[in-house]
Amino acid sequence: MEKRQKLVTVTNREIIAKLKNRDINLLYPLRSFCVGYEEEFEITEIDDFILVNRLLNDSELDELFNILKNANIKGIVFDDLGIIEVVKHLNITKILLLDHLATNNRSINYYLDYVDSVVVSNDLTKEEIRDIVNHSKKPLVVNVFGCKTLMYSRRLLLTNYAKYHKLKEKKYLSAHIDAKYFRIIENAYGTKFYASKYYNGLELLNLDNVLYYWYDPIFLRSDKITQVVFNNDLTDITSDPLFLNVATYYKVGDKNA
Repeated sequence: MEKRQKLVTVTNREIIAKLKNRDINLLYPLRSFCVGYEEEFEITEIDDFILVNRLLNDSELDELFNILKNANIKGIVFDDLGIIEVVKHLNITKILLLDHLATNNRSINYYLDYVDSVVVSNDLTKEEIRDIVNHSKKPLVVNVFGCKTLMYSRRLLLTNYAKYHKLKEKKYLSAHIDAKYFRIIENAYGTKFYASKYYNGLELLNLDNVLYYWYDPIFLRSDKITQVVFNNDLTDITSDPLFLNVATYYKVGDKNA
């Protein structure tokens, strides 16, 4: 069985020293190329993986290429398909993050002709994830902990809302619709909505054909991050398996969907 490691997003600077040299790969949100994170890093600060999780135009793709060609990084996790062309000649690990789209064997295996791995969507049941991983022609990345992404917009939704209603502008907001709670975070490049409860996919840690198990501990304090990453302990952390036990397809017109 291949060796599997943890991939952990660096969501605050305090955690770096605690996670380094612990057989853990660190994933740094790249400054100006991410949405949805409180902390971002310059390329000169990064010696592990970088995260690029927003859509880019042609000039931004050129800018990214110029940044990466002399960078000292091990790999990249990205979701804009144009980045495949940018990184194709770089000797780094290339991981495609399609979020809600990486939901079946056929499309994932197609993309694996162009990248080293794909992040399996966490919109799926554990049986569906296990089937996809088992039939993948390369080891995949599996989400096991983090805030579930609900929506990403390139619009500045919090800013626009505040201006329209003449409110004080905020870059982070907790909100709810009826009993559905979520978190909203905005920067200059867009707005991201997360589910309020953390996604608990720790029961997937026994899968085979996995390149990395991904922990994305946004909004957590350092002590809680180490608690989760080192011990897989979610004590005092509100979490939910979300779709692991509940299929997300419904009949057209189902009013309970």
